Amino acid sequence: MVSQGYSDDLSNVLFAGRREAAQRYTDVFSESAFDQDWWAATKDPGKRAYERYLQLLPRLDAVDTISDLRALVALHEQATVVDPHLGALLTVQVNLVLGTLLEQHSRTGEVEAVLTELLEGRAVGAYVLTEVGHGSDLPNLETTATYDPADGGSFVLDTPTDAAVKFMPTTAPPPVNGVSRFGIVFARLLIDGANCGNYPFLVRLVDTDGTVRPGITIRALPEKPGLGMDNSITRFDHVRLPRECLLSHTGTFIDDNGQLISPIPADNQVWRAISRVRAGRLAISAMSAAVCRASLAIALKHAEQRDIASMDRGADRIALLDVPAHRDRLIDAIAETYMAGMSVEVAIEAFSAAIEKGADEQAPELTDLVSLTKNFTTSVALRVTAEVRDRLGAQGVFAHNQIMVYRALRDAAATAEGDSYVIGLQAAYRRIALPGEWKQSGWNDQLFDIDTHGQWLSWLDDRARFLHHRTLEAYANTSGSRQERWDAIYHLSMAAAEAHTAHQSAQALADRIGGIPTELREVLERLIVLYAVGQCLRHGTEMLPDGPLPKTAQPLMEMRRQLHEFLAPHLRDLVDAFELPSGLLRTAFTPGTYVEEYASAISAASTD
Repeated sequence: MVSQGYSDDLSNVLFAGRREAAQRYTDVFSESAFDQDWWAATKDPGKRAYERYLQLLPRLDAVDTISDLRALVALHEQATVVDPHLGALLTVQVNLVLGTLLEQHSRTGEVEAVLTELLEGRAVGAYVLTEVGHGSDLPNLETTATYDPADGGSFVLDTPTDAAVKFMPTTAPPPVNGVSRFGIVFARLLIDGANCGNYPFLVRLVDTDGTVRPGITIRALPEKPGLGMDNSITRFDHVRLPRECLLSHTGTFIDDNGQLISPIPADNQVWRAISRVRAGRLAISAMSAAVCRASLAIALKHAEQRDIASMDRGADRIALLDVPAHRDRLIDAIAETYMAGMSVEVAIEAFSAAIEKGADEQAPELTDLVSLTKNFTTSVALRVTAEVRDRLGAQGVFAHNQIMVYRALRDAAATAEGDSYVIGLQAAYRRIALPGEWKQSGWNDQLFDIDTHGQWLSWLDDRARFLHHRTLEAYANTSGSRQERWDAIYHLSMAAAEAHTAHQSAQALADRIGGIPTELREVLERLIVLYAVGQCLRHGTEMLPDGPLPKTAQPLMEMRRQLHEFLAPHLRDLVDAFELPSGLLRTAFTPGTYVEEYASAISAASTD
């Protein structure tokens, strides 16, 4: 397949102002320090992730990266493409741990000392939030930090019940020698018996020789297949902490009289306490979109190199890329991947605008936007990685070709920093407060075809607004308790929220293509139509019996076939726009063909 030369323009559409940061990290991860022979895949990917993190740290201006949302997202994306284990590790070490400490209102001596150790690679961290009985439900966590005014004041950290055992955080001794571990531990602050809310506390967990600190019990959890993370369970038994270990970006502290000063504001207290989780969810959303792009780049290489026998006797063998039954499924996955990427762009722009305007970046509106983005991107990544794994056949089974590891990263992403479906439901519930008037747009008598992308965008919008309107009607007509009413309409509300995100993403792509060459603009317009047709095929029944459905000039399946035929010659450019050099992916499909690579591997075995 020959490139049409549009990939550069397409990359600008996809990444806009983030492109430079992504290229910078691509250069970093292309260095020999991160190189690896695909055949010699490590037996301990978790340990390698830590080693690579410590190699990355000197190349990374952590302070600037954490303060620059676009750079932070790009770092997580590119690291995930190269090594999903490293990408997962960065979400904790860079965003949650370093991010939390760097945003402290006033850095005490202890915080400064720990920051220095972390930035110099002499220590790593853990974000210790989740409890076995409560998940990450911050208001109901049971771990306690009781203020003791004796001897100048300190806190006593305890796990009071079995349900309060910390579950999942990476608290175990690091798998690299001479490195200590600290934890940012969330606990209920008790002063004179009064519950003052949940706060993060800085806790020394493991010394440089691997010794767990007194009063702390840590046990590594059994293996989590596919992704090398040192998840553990952790219990605290009367662990005493200096007064300065209370963390807060609002400057909360306890004065010499034992009074709580500048507490985190009660409004939205949960999100203000775990302020870095929102940025983490955005980074995870971007990582999910990134594994879609990387999976498709690998799938395209495979489809170019693999050929099959023709059904016509005596005919030449056919490259998989020229077989519609194989190629068209990849094109569908590309359409979804473009929308997943644009949903991330929408969230980044909204988040960045709030920061630039000095608006409240902890506001519920941004929380819900990022939550719906995470639900959307992890759902797309589930479908895309599953499709690519199947299209690669036997090649998709092995970790050295990355797809199974990308899938494991997606599965971890769906759970990390708030289960994607659950936080999506929470955002969908809050959308009930939004107005729900609905009137169909003026396309009712117009015929939809493969070249009417504007009408398809209007339908995506109408679908979302209609489902929201139907949700509000159903909620108003449902009796019972608050929980019972929600249980009766959650499926409608979630469908409306997901339809809203789908339209928002498609519209964002359409808004970016105005200034590009006409032929390329037509390609992206057809990609939008393909996505909309797919949404209609998958979700059209949600419109029955009285919702908006497009009147089409021809059957939807025929339209989709024509769109595949139109887009097929542009497949290389659509994937090259992801800007993932072959050397970055490090699979059996590069630098030679996979047949050549396996031949080289077996030849090496015969000479050993």
